[in-house]
Amino acid sequence: MGKKIENTDRREFLKTAGVAGLAAGGMILGGASYVGAEKKKAIPKTPVKVAAISFLTGAAAGPFGIPGDNSYKMMADLYNKEGGILGRKIDLISLDEAGGAKTQVELARKLILEDKVDVILGYISSGDCKAVLPLSDELGGLMLAYDCGTHVLMEEKTSPFKTPKFQLGFRTAAHLGQDNIALALAIKKYMPNVKKIAGINQDYAWGRDSWQIFELAIKKILPNVEVVKTLWPKIFTTDYTAHVSTLMGSGAELIHTSLWGGDAVTFVKQAMGAGLFNQAKLAMSRGEPYPQEIGETFPEGQFICCAGAHYFLYPAWDKWPLNKWFVAEYKKRYDKYPTYPCYHAFQALASYKTAVEKASSLVGGWPGMDDVAKALGNMSLETPSGYLVINKDHNAREDCLVGISKKVKEFPFPILDPDRLEVFPSFQVNAPAGISTEAWIDSWES
Repeated sequence: MGKKIENTDRREFLKTAGVAGLAAGGMILGGASYVGAEKKKAIPKTPVKVAAISFLTGAAAGPFGIPGDNSYKMMADLYNKEGGILGRKIDLISLDEAGGAKTQVELARKLILEDKVDVILGYISSGDCKAVLPLSDELGGLMLAYDCGTHVLMEEKTSPFKTPKFQLGFRTAAHLGQDNIALALAIKKYMPNVKKIAGINQDYAWGRDSWQIFELAIKKILPNVEVVKTLWPKIFTTDYTAHVSTLMGSGAELIHTSLWGGDAVTFVKQAMGAGLFNQAKLAMSRGEPYPQEIGETFPEGQFICCAGAHYFLYPAWDKWPLNKWFVAEYKKRYDKYPTYPCYHAFQALASYKTAVEKASSLVGGWPGMDDVAKALGNMSLETPSGYLVINKDHNAREDCLVGISKKVKEFPFPILDPDRLEVFPSFQVNAPAGISTEAWIDSWES
């Protein structure tokens, strides 16, 4: 089942990494343990109630929701074995994101007003994010959007704009702007002479926003590119035969897609069967899960963006031991390599834990929600994917990795070619705080 990964002992890793250990009641990552902080407020003896929401059923469950939920459970278990958060065990409540935005709004209201959860970590669907996150301020509940890719979630139509948009709402992973800008930059390097491109993206906020940013960026970077076709299938489409046929007849040399979950798997399989990738390359804005999901038949030579620098072989294990540890731990528990939803879930839970500990060091004892929010809004931490920064606009900033699929004997699925990995620093692919992504791209010099 692929190249063996040595199982790194948790305590030994923490020791060699020079990080305050879980056993000390501190963080796995990023900062001191605050053991000596003056306790001005009592720390409750009850567990910390953490609601973790992702797709547990439906087409998005396999590639996204379940891997993310697995990561939440793994990290909550590890944290709890070492004392939880400031001595309080984590009571992780896994919930299904299925049912649409209305269902998720009702669930969020219940979690905040009735169940009195300490924090909600959740949401993959951009539609759900846009509906639910405003409830953070309305109802007074802390929310950390662990995926929530649409850039408009935290941005205003006018630019510049005041930040943050929500006082108690945060995003602990970078948004689709970085994915599509990074893709455009990678295409410039590896396909600088491309002339005709097409797009196939789902007909709702995520798909529309993804294509908008990619089109803006690619035309700025490669002004001679011609868009020959844009297709907008409904979400959860099961038959892409007509779409594939249209793309094959369009003359496109490169096809951009932000299809996700079962939609991405179905489209790629049907496109492979029809021979689409014999005449065009695919540029997947969040394609990292699909080589492993589809397996050895996934085509070589396709552009794959990792929704950050989230990849089980990057950063290199000899240079960044935390990734080696995370990959080994996840593989041991679930017999799969972690994909970017796993990393995003890690970031959300670790961000909350780190913020609570940081706030406690300032106020003493168990911090109030506002104290935690202040800590979250100006924070950095180490993650398996490198450093994560949460800015004053409550958006996360992280580097972004784009690679090109390549079959190797060491793994039963294509990996990203080690000789063609491009890592774009966060400042290169994320708009500055208070500036809309569209306005920022428009300001670039051609």
